[in-house]
Amino acid sequence: MELPIRDGETVLITGPTLSGRRRLLHQLLHTAPGESAVISTREPAGTVRSRYQRRTDGDGSELIVVDCITNALERAATDTEMTKYAQSPDNLTSIGMKFADILQQHRSDQFSVGVVNLSPLLVYTSRRDVFQFTNILTQKSTGADWPVYAAIEPRVHDTSTVHQFIPMFDTVIETRRTNSGDQELRVKKPSLTDWETF
Repeated sequence: MELPIRDGETVLITGPTLSGRRRLLHQLLHTAPGESAVISTREPAGTVRSRYQRRTDGDGSELIVVDCITNALERAATDTEMTKYAQSPDNLTSIGMKFADILQQHRSDQFSVGVVNLSPLLVYTSRRDVFQFTNILTQKSTGADWPVYAAIEPRVHDTSTVHQFIPMFDTVIETRRTNSGDQELRVKKPSLTDWETF
């Protein structure tokens, strides 16, 4: 199906585990123009690249990843051109600095930005801080004409937490898994659509 997303827009994907939320985010990154930079808040860079490869026809090697997990597991790692290692998911300053490095190095390039899951950030830090971090990230990205695709798992937060993030995104997509195992999506913003299998 063709989604009503224009170049340079910000997109929030909400949906529970196994609903296709992460697959949809990878597909949007893959079909967006230019290269992709992914902030991984739950998995190390190698796992993110493998998942990307399984969900698209890309090989994953082209992804630039801000890895928020490896250092948190006390596996000291050194930044490379393709992988930047933040301190941990609860250190928004470190994550922001690593992303700023990417922005600085590639400001003149066409990029798309993915935040694989905002939910781990909300587990470790306050809603206000994560909101401010996400707002700054989207502003800096769209200021460079980079679209942003972020995901959140609504079932682990209260409704008001998820709703607080909706205004900063141009498009909001909801995913679900049916009783028969199908993965469906619908657009909730800017206007509500019917559920469709994807």
